[in-house]
Amino acid sequence: MIKIDFLLFGALLWSVYSFTLQGRIKGKNRIALLLSIIIHYLLNGARWQLYPAYFLSITLMLLNKNADKSVRYLIGAITSFSLIVPNIVPIIAFPNPGGVYTTGSLIHHWVDEDRDEWFTSKNKDDKRQFMLQVWYPGVDKENSEKLPFLDHLETRAKTVAAAGSFPSFLAMHLDLIKTNSVYNLPPESSAGLMPVLIISHGITGMRQLHTSLAEKFASNGFAVFALDHSYDANISVFPDGSIADYRSEITGHPDSVNIRKRQINTRVSDIRFIIDELERIQSGALRHPLNGYLDLGRIGVTGHSFGGSTAALVAKKDKRVKAVSVIDGWMNPLPQNVIRNGIDQPYLYMGRPSWIDSDYPSSPSISEIMHKNNNGPSHQITIKNTRHLNFCDAPLFTPIGKYLVEIGNIDRKRSVELVNQLSLEFFDKYLRQKPSAILSGSLNVPEFILNDNFE
Repeated sequence: MIKIDFLLFGALLWSVYSFTLQGRIKGKNRIALLLSIIIHYLLNGARWQLYPAYFLSITLMLLNKNADKSVRYLIGAITSFSLIVPNIVPIIAFPNPGGVYTTGSLIHHWVDEDRDEWFTSKNKDDKRQFMLQVWYPGVDKENSEKLPFLDHLETRAKTVAAAGSFPSFLAMHLDLIKTNSVYNLPPESSAGLMPVLIISHGITGMRQLHTSLAEKFASNGFAVFALDHSYDANISVFPDGSIADYRSEITGHPDSVNIRKRQINTRVSDIRFIIDELERIQSGALRHPLNGYLDLGRIGVTGHSFGGSTAALVAKKDKRVKAVSVIDGWMNPLPQNVIRNGIDQPYLYMGRPSWIDSDYPSSPSISEIMHKNNNGPSHQITIKNTRHLNFCDAPLFTPIGKYLVEIGNIDRKRSVELVNQLSLEFFDKYLRQKPSAILSGSLNVPEFILNDNFE
């Protein structure tokens, strides 16, 4: 619940208490209920999680006679339900990023005029385009409005719900969730040149699912760029209102292997295009608030699931990338030569204990082979009691997530904290030469299982 909810529930519980003891509602209870509903609506609007509380409040206001025990029991049951719903589908607060800088953010629509869009091959004039969000150290401004977690919710709700296999109305509060970032802050000059981190999401994912990770890095001095891989993301909404829907469901397709190869190459090209554009930004050829702030000698790439194999392949193909981390990566799409020969840059794989419940149970063993074949520093860490969605922000949104989607038994907030801290320490170590207590082995984290070839 959020703060204003306590006004509504305070009046409601007081009225229920009076009703339970006396079997009827007094005039002052009705006035309190009415005022609380009006004030709550004016300040916060209505949201579906509070419909049971609204219904109960109105019911209590309309009761004008003594009630028997059965009615009291019914009111008690509805009261319990009214309290449970907003707590299992809450308006969450994102984790404190923990760094010294305020986080600014920008949202861009970028078009690669040199690439045709193969997902829309019937439209010969369609060029590859995607949405990109940037997080960076910004100049703090008092009382600045925080960015919402999701934009265009009416467009996104149905596809977000379909990806999680739940009704779309359950997602209709997500635009009320605020992040820690403020739109279009001036860059913080005291941060100096900012190392760059690029984030690639997984199949049916979206950039917003890695918001806490991006804010963690930005608050610690990085410039972070996370894109929606169009037609591979849950949905992309472009500035003109057009969309790139999800077109990557090819389970059982007879040519699925070749399609995924083409798809991962498209993803790699997306990230290399971003790096090209960052070079234009840094040189001043492309006007941008971060002109002159980017340290392009220190670029890292990270990704979750399909984004993990994407990150590894980018590192293999583009030496401008200086470090790469794979977050519970789906490694099967990687070319065999990458697996056999490894990569030269520092590498981190973090993941769940097993993929046995997936369609690709061999994925961790592929990562293990690559880990042993890498030419640079290579780390592989298993996080106990996790499943696939523990490696993004999904666990934050409800305490019952593990009963609905691929979330493990580890404390839901703890898993996000571990993923973000391990990620920061890895890139701090290899892009900024800062010591890492985790990667040096000096800090024992009970949830981590370190590979024997750790360091």
